[in-house]
Amino acid sequence: MDHAPPPEPITELPLHPDAHPDVRTDAHPDAGARPEPGTDVPYRLDVLPDGRETLVAGDVDRFADFTHPQGDNPFGYRGTCGLCSCEGVLRQFGVDVGEAEVVAHAIARGLCETDGDPAMRGGTSLTDQARVLGDFGVPAHTERADSLEDLAAALEHGRGVIVAANAGVLWDDADSYDGGRANHAVVPIGVARDPATGGIQGFYINDSGTGEQARFVDAATMAEAWLDAGGGCVVTDRVHAAPHERTTQ
Repeated sequence: MDHAPPPEPITELPLHPDAHPDVRTDAHPDAGARPEPGTDVPYRLDVLPDGRETLVAGDVDRFADFTHPQGDNPFGYRGTCGLCSCEGVLRQFGVDVGEAEVVAHAIARGLCETDGDPAMRGGTSLTDQARVLGDFGVPAHTERADSLEDLAAALEHGRGVIVAANAGVLWDDADSYDGGRANHAVVPIGVARDPATGGIQGFYINDSGTGEQARFVDAATMAEAWLDAGGGCVVTDRVHAAPHERTTQ
């Protein structure tokens, strides 16, 4: 991925009102490459919702617990998908925080929207999100991706990631399409590859807008929701440490 200025601040959507044919890409030369020693990236064979076999990279079951419907803060802010995504990534790295604490931090440091409709308050840019992560001890940077392989590589090498996507595409909701721009933040927590070819079948994501945990999003949908919306993301500088190297922060 190229390091690039982030897209315009995401005017984040409030909680989704309904809260509570997969396509693979061509195999990349580095598809399924094992991470560097010392990282903790589990691999397992599994079955996709449509019954196909898959090889999943990522601690999907554990990281699935690190999301919840956004808006769980005392300020009445409901446009907090980016801050909830920060919370989820921080928890991946052992930082014990909740949405209220992250939102309070962002308000105090001017790292989120504080004016206007409460449904939109709490909105963040990718730069804001990277700063929040760093403030809590997990340095990160913004990137702009060119392909799904960029995202897969980050996950397979043990990095935490937040992507700026289009909610209308992710939710199949015309009312949330908003011209197709990046208007929502989610946390990819695993990548699914064809065990035979290495092609990307899709990704597992945590979505605070719907409250969904480890939802499988096929490759074509992710490409439309994320790459077509600019491919913006936040990637941690740190990688998930192997169990014997983990420390609680």
